[in-house]
Amino acid sequence: MKRKNSRITAIVHRDLTDSVISTLKNHGIFYFHMEPGRYPVLSKRGLWFFDFYQNRSIIDTPVSIFEIICEENAENVLISLLRDAAELNVPGHGSVYSESIDLICDPPSGYVFTSKEKMKPIGFTGLTGIFCVLPRGSAEPIARLVLQNGIAVPTISFGTGTGLRDKLGLLRITIPKEKEILKLVVHSSDIEHVLDFMIEVGRLDLPGRGFIFEFPVGHGLLNTKVSLEGPKQAASMDQIISALDQLYGNMDWRKKSNQFRISTRHRNYFEGVNLVLNCKEEMMEFVTSALRKVGVTSSTISLNRLSHTGIAESTFTPAREVANLLIPKKNLSEVIGVLSEIGFFDLSFEGIAYSMEIPRAFSYQSKKSKSK
Repeated sequence: MKRKNSRITAIVHRDLTDSVISTLKNHGIFYFHMEPGRYPVLSKRGLWFFDFYQNRSIIDTPVSIFEIICEENAENVLISLLRDAAELNVPGHGSVYSESIDLICDPPSGYVFTSKEKMKPIGFTGLTGIFCVLPRGSAEPIARLVLQNGIAVPTISFGTGTGLRDKLGLLRITIPKEKEILKLVVHSSDIEHVLDFMIEVGRLDLPGRGFIFEFPVGHGLLNTKVSLEGPKQAASMDQIISALDQLYGNMDWRKKSNQFRISTRHRNYFEGVNLVLNCKEEMMEFVTSALRKVGVTSSTISLNRLSHTGIAESTFTPAREVANLLIPKKNLSEVIGVLSEIGFFDLSFEGIAYSMEIPRAFSYQSKKSKSK
């Protein structure tokens, strides 16, 4: 039932949204998911000497996040189209990258983009993504330090959480339901340090603080605009970084400037799969409740829109809910069985599901859980 495909994610400045949608429509890409988000960037330094030593504030740049499912042999064509539509070679315009997924359903006709055109891979390899869920208001300290170290430009969007909060009775009022979803893509050589750093700053080793996992990235083009600081030489730092990436043909040179310290703390990482569920709005709570009987007790739910650019009307509702479920790989077939039982893949839910391998994840684990 599972089929290998690719998910292409493009994060573009909000002013470029119409250009991307027009390009997708003109090239016969019928379905895509879209949600709002923001790129945090560092503000300019002040005029006084001591301003260079202060933590600069964060300025949020509004972005549109596009997600498109395609066949594996079509991902280079799609990345090329998105790159040109949003001029992603310009720092600050956005990023685009691919991931390998296992599609677990029969989606509507035209949902998976196909292409007979052959094209060489575009962008850089040797990349790893990070997905982190935090209480609302907790993403900015992590984003600021990531930007100050020049490691990556994160993307932040919103969601709601279920799980530990629902088990704590009166204590649940101390754990907000509203969540921030922080995603970034880094060079694979940095992943060990960045994960540890984000766990520490986000205090993810405490109950109710969220979870984090890394995910493999095929290849992509990444935004390098970490600051609003204007250029003081003929080229800005963003342009220099982009030029060096192109010169070396990869991002390996960046690891030489990595400022994250190596942690000596042992982390109890675990592996699994990220099961992504997408259905029409106001149906996901029923789905996640049904999955509790097979031990899926936490999820992060967000809203997005399924757009259809074809001539014929889509049978799927545009307003959607998305849930990211981090589960052990051995439980995947059982979870899919429950989804089938409740009719998730029928028109009553209009459900779409796919999974991604997660080599390393972290969340708070009680002493009882660790001892098992």
